[in-house]
Amino acid sequence: MMKIGCNYWASHAGTRMWSQWNESVVRSDFERLAAVGCRLLRVFPIWKEFQPIERGVGCRNTTSAILMNGRKLPPTRCGRAGVDEEMLRRFRTLCSIAEEYQLELVVGLVTGWMSGCLFVPPALDRLDPISDPCSIQWQVRFVRCFVHELKECRAIRYWELGNESNCMGALPESGSVAWNWTNAIASAIRLEDPTRPVASGMHSLAPGDDCAGCTPWTIEMQGELCDLMTSHPYPHSPSKLAARVDPHNSLRMAFQATVETLTYSDIGRRPGAVEEIGTFCPSYCAEKEKALFLRNTLYNTWAHGSVYFLWWCAFDQSRLDFPPYDWSAWERELGLFTADFQEKPIAGELREFGKFLDSLPIESLPEFRRDAIVLMTQEQNFDSFMSNSWNAFLLAKLSGFDVKFHYTQDAPLPDAPLYIVPGLRGAGGLSREVYTELLRRVEEGADLYISLDDGALSPFEPVFGVEVAGREARREPVRILHDGERVELASPFKLKLRTISAEVLAREEDGNPVFIQNSFGRGTVYLLMLPLEVNLGALPGAFERENCIRYRRFYRYFGEKLSRKRLLRSEEVMITLTEHPDPARPDECYCVAVNNSDEELRPRLVAAPGWEIVGFSGAIAPRSGVLLLLKRGTGDETSQDGGCETKSRPLAPAAGDGEQHKCSFD
Repeated sequence: MMKIGCNYWASHAGTRMWSQWNESVVRSDFERLAAVGCRLLRVFPIWKEFQPIERGVGCRNTTSAILMNGRKLPPTRCGRAGVDEEMLRRFRTLCSIAEEYQLELVVGLVTGWMSGCLFVPPALDRLDPISDPCSIQWQVRFVRCFVHELKECRAIRYWELGNESNCMGALPESGSVAWNWTNAIASAIRLEDPTRPVASGMHSLAPGDDCAGCTPWTIEMQGELCDLMTSHPYPHSPSKLAARVDPHNSLRMAFQATVETLTYSDIGRRPGAVEEIGTFCPSYCAEKEKALFLRNTLYNTWAHGSVYFLWWCAFDQSRLDFPPYDWSAWERELGLFTADFQEKPIAGELREFGKFLDSLPIESLPEFRRDAIVLMTQEQNFDSFMSNSWNAFLLAKLSGFDVKFHYTQDAPLPDAPLYIVPGLRGAGGLSREVYTELLRRVEEGADLYISLDDGALSPFEPVFGVEVAGREARREPVRILHDGERVELASPFKLKLRTISAEVLAREEDGNPVFIQNSFGRGTVYLLMLPLEVNLGALPGAFERENCIRYRRFYRYFGEKLSRKRLLRSEEVMITLTEHPDPARPDECYCVAVNNSDEELRPRLVAAPGWEIVGFSGAIAPRSGVLLLLKRGTGDETSQDGGCETKSRPLAPAAGDGEQHKCSFD
C-alpha cells in the first residue's frame, strides 16, 4: 500500500537543524507528524555539515592539505572520509526517534542543493559537484562512510542519491557526465548496503539522450542506475509550462503528479513515487483549496500505483530569517503545520486518507489495467514532452481507457492494440526502425494514431491514403468543423490534402481534411494534421467539463474499441476509473472511481455483461474516491445509481455530450 508522509526539516531551524541540533524538538515534531498519519519522512544530511572539509591553503593559494574543523583529518574510517562523527550521532538519534513513532525514512544522501541554496563543503566550493573528479571522490567517501555507519538503523527504508542533485552543478555538456555521477553515488551506496532500494531523488528529467533540447539528465539513465524513480510535480512550477495554465483544483492539475510519476516509472522501468509536492505559497493557493488539491491528488496517485506520497513539507518556516527562507516566498509557508504548530487543513486530509487506506479490505491494489501505448519521441523540447505525455494521458482517460508510456529509442516496442504518437516533431521523431515496426503491428491488427507538430513521415501516401497537394505556413489558427461544432487550435503549417482511400473525420472551414483514418492491413491508422496535445498544454480550461467533452472526441474515434472492453464505465466525465484485475482471482476485479470535481456526484456506473458492482453507496465526495469491487454475476449489464442496482441499457453519451459514437459493450 502507498506510504504517505512528508519531507522533514526541524520546526525550529529548517536547514540549520544539524548545526542547531535539538533532540526534544525533533521528538515533538515526530509526535505531531505521526499523529496526522505520516508514516514515511524524507530527511537530509546537509552535505557541508556532515562532511565539513576545508582547504589548508599554502603558497600561491595552493591546497596543502584537506582539514576538518581546522585540523588534519583524523586517522579513523570517518576521519579519512572527512565525516563529522558528532553529526552521525545526531542522525542516529533521529533514526531512533523515528523508530519510536513507527516512522520510516528516505535519506537524501548528497544534499548539496536544498530549497534554492547550495550546501557544498568549503574545500569543494570552487569545483563542479557533478563533473569534477576531486569533488566526486569526496562525495563517494562521504556516502560510503555515512551508509556504513547508519545502515543498521531500522527506520531507514530507502537510500537516495540526494535532493535534486541534478541542480547542484552546471548543466553537463553530455549525458555521460550525468551518468558517471549517478553511477558513482549509486554504486557507493550499494557497496556498503546492498539490501535497501536506491531512489533517484531527481526532477525535471528528459525521456532519453536523443530528446532534442532537453536536459542531459534523463529518465532512462536514472532507471538504469536506480531502483526507484521519483517525481517532484509542483503545480505552477516555473519550469513546466503545462503546469501553469489551470488552477490547482482542476481536472488537469488533479493528474499532474500521476502523469509525471507514471512517465518516469514507465520509461525508467522502475517503480515510481511522488516524492515532493506542494503549492508554493498562499498567494498561489489558499488553505481550503490546497486541502482539496491534496485530497484529489492522493486518490489519483494511489489508484495509479505510486509507491509513496510525500508532501513538502512538515512545518512552515516563516519565522526563519536566513537563506533560503529570507530569499524566496516559496519556501516559507509550505508545511502541514503553521510555525506555531497549528494543524492546517492539509494535515487533516493526510490523516483522513491514512484512515481510508487502513480501512481497505486489501493490503495493496493490484496493478491497474492499461490498454494502449503512448510513444514519446525524439526532437521534442521539455515543454512539448510534458504537454504530450500529460494531455495524451488525460484524453485517453476521459475516453475510457488507460495508457502506458514508452520512449521510442528504448527497444523493444511493447505489444499493444493501440499506439499513440502525440505531437510528432522533425524528420527524426520516428526512426525508420520504429516506424517500420509500428506499421508491421498495424498490418497485423493494431491501430495507430499520430498527431503532427511539423513531423515528417516516410512512407506517407500508401499508409494514410492521402496526398499532400501543398504545404504552407499558417497565418491564423485552424478552425475545425468536427461533429457539427467548431474547434479552434494552433498549427505551424497547413497541409493541403487530396484523399485517395482515407476517410475524412474532420475538416477545416475551407473543406481541407485535417483528421483522417485509413485501413492498413488488418488495422487502422489515424492522422491528425496538428499537435492537439501540445495545443491543450497551453490552453487554459482545456479540461473543464464542456471542453473535456469537446477535445476527447478526437481520441474516442480510435479508443472506443478499448473502452468497450472495460468492466466498468461512467457516464460522468468528471469521474475517472482505474481497473485492477488480480490474475489469482479471475471472478473479481477492484476498481477505483475518483470524483475530480468540487461537488458530490452520484454517477451512473455501468458494469459489463456478466459483472455486477458490490456495495457501492452511489455518492462520491468532492475530490475524493471510492474502492469498488466487481464480481461475475448475471449475464445482464447492470448499473448502480444512487445505491440502487438495476438492469440498464447500453451506456450512452452523457447529457450534453453530443457525441455520435456507439458506446455499448461487446
